[in-house]
Amino acid sequence: MKKNTSLIYSLFFLLLITTASFAQASFFDRKPSAFEEAVNRMLSAGDKRIGKLDNGMTLYGKWFIQRMYEENKGKPIWTPSAIRSLATALNGLEMDGLNPDEYRFAETKPFLDNPVQPAPSQGEMATVDIMLTEGYLRAMYNLYYGKSDPERLDLDNNFAQARDGKDRTPLLLSWVKKNRINEAFNWARPKNNRYKWMKKALIRYQKIKAAGGWPQVPKGKTIRPGDSDDRISLIRRRLAITGDMPSSAGGNTLDVALQQGVRRFQQRHNLKVDAVIGPGTLGTMNVPIEKRIDQIRVNIERQRWLYPVKEKEYLNVDIAGFKIYWMKNDRVIWQEQVQVGKRFTKTPIFKDQIEYIDFNPTWSIPPGIKRRTILPSLRRDPGYLDKKGYKLLDDKGNSISPYSIDWNSITRIPYTVRQPPGRNNALGLVKFMFPNKHSVFLHDTNHREYFAKQVRTTSSGCIRLRNPFVLAEKLLSRQGWNRTRINRVRASGRTTRAKLKAPLPILIQYSTASANGDEISFKSDIYKRDAKVLAAINGPFKFHLPDLSKRARSRIRAGIRSASAPSGPAAGAQPEVIGTPTTESSFFGTTKPQGFFVH
Repeated sequence: MKKNTSLIYSLFFLLLITTASFAQASFFDRKPSAFEEAVNRMLSAGDKRIGKLDNGMTLYGKWFIQRMYEENKGKPIWTPSAIRSLATALNGLEMDGLNPDEYRFAETKPFLDNPVQPAPSQGEMATVDIMLTEGYLRAMYNLYYGKSDPERLDLDNNFAQARDGKDRTPLLLSWVKKNRINEAFNWARPKNNRYKWMKKALIRYQKIKAAGGWPQVPKGKTIRPGDSDDRISLIRRRLAITGDMPSSAGGNTLDVALQQGVRRFQQRHNLKVDAVIGPGTLGTMNVPIEKRIDQIRVNIERQRWLYPVKEKEYLNVDIAGFKIYWMKNDRVIWQEQVQVGKRFTKTPIFKDQIEYIDFNPTWSIPPGIKRRTILPSLRRDPGYLDKKGYKLLDDKGNSISPYSIDWNSITRIPYTVRQPPGRNNALGLVKFMFPNKHSVFLHDTNHREYFAKQVRTTSSGCIRLRNPFVLAEKLLSRQGWNRTRINRVRASGRTTRAKLKAPLPILIQYSTASANGDEISFKSDIYKRDAKVLAAINGPFKFHLPDLSKRARSRIRAGIRSASAPSGPAAGAQPEVIGTPTTESSFFGTTKPQGFFVH
């Protein structure tokens, strides 16, 4: 913990020291003790962890700032050159989806605009020095961890980066002293192509906005290939602006060239690719440029949560895109369609690792479905389980007759309800297990017809996989299995477990925009999660839950759980789906701080 404290103090102190050196030469002639006295006085206010400046500004890193000044022997941090470097780097944050003005405080803005200012008093100088440091640190923190806290937005999200206690104070100070703040920011940014591609897309869409955006196409009848319509010229312009067509030239007919542009647009927006301009395609074309920019910003933020991913090889479930990808060295080596949770039984966002595969699995119905579906059905008809082919078992695995229980006298089922293996099993013929608190996993399905849907929110939380035996073969081929052996086990009808010698990480994530090279793709916000992320990005600075004291974390988590208690669907929901409903304040807050600068 001592290392953590040192690290946090060092970074804030780093920023402090550089700030005070920004004035004209007359400032440097003054005695440093006066500056130190001003700093010490300002940092003595408040408690041990959180400080307050005379202007009312909260210093989240008070303790760390004090440590930074100790490291720098009480001298100011910022020179005019360092401030220019900071100003340039802050301006660049707009391309990261962040608002640069959030790190430019009223007292520091004049110096960021013009570092050479008339020499202020020592007290004023100390204030500016401290505040420049605070702005620098906040920007670094937001680039590294994200502006929003993924856990505050969703307690199921466990993507928060671990804090490892390494002291990076010398590195952070060196960037300031060398006037290389942008180099510091680049260090904090994710180091993967997706982040770079998303930033590139944001720049492009901001340019489109600056040029006036795109035209709104009036509603009207569906336009099919070969049809003529007065709106075609607007549609051509609309598609040319976003690069879906090379130019807007052409007549008022949905000809072959325009059909290709429409298909490209539909593919980029996760729509049915048929070149038909119906209400869905037209409505997507008319989404304002401002909303698309916000959507890109939200998903750049999600990249900061997810990356750096330390695993070189992993499965990536794209909930909103209804796809699963096998990633290796940042490249897709396999992909497949999936079905995900319904609105009231959302597939949770979390990471884990696949440990084993069960062939011909049984299905032990989760508590949520027993409460919502099984119990009401048994109250109406004690023969319900027999009709469905389900077994009622006690805690020792003994069968119990459902007719022997007064179902109206109980509020929950204290027994196991199990579906035997077989083609009608809700899990199909294979499941991929990564044991977790959500009772969520990958599995086959007896509802293959849903894969024909464009929007596949059809389960109660688990991830249904098309062609699951292809994945089983890929996983088990690494330990000597082949398709013949898999088919033999499958045909036996017996429940068989194959444990993976090398568990494979799995990331279950939610994104509504992604980029690949020069192409940006958008997806529908099926769970309506984007608004919360956007509000957090645009909201005030906060540190994330891992950087709070245990008491503060517990209090905030309890409040989030209370405010987001899940509501389920009607009691008559079908049970052939699995999973449980999901539910939808800082690093300087601990007695001994830990966090970004001790990561």
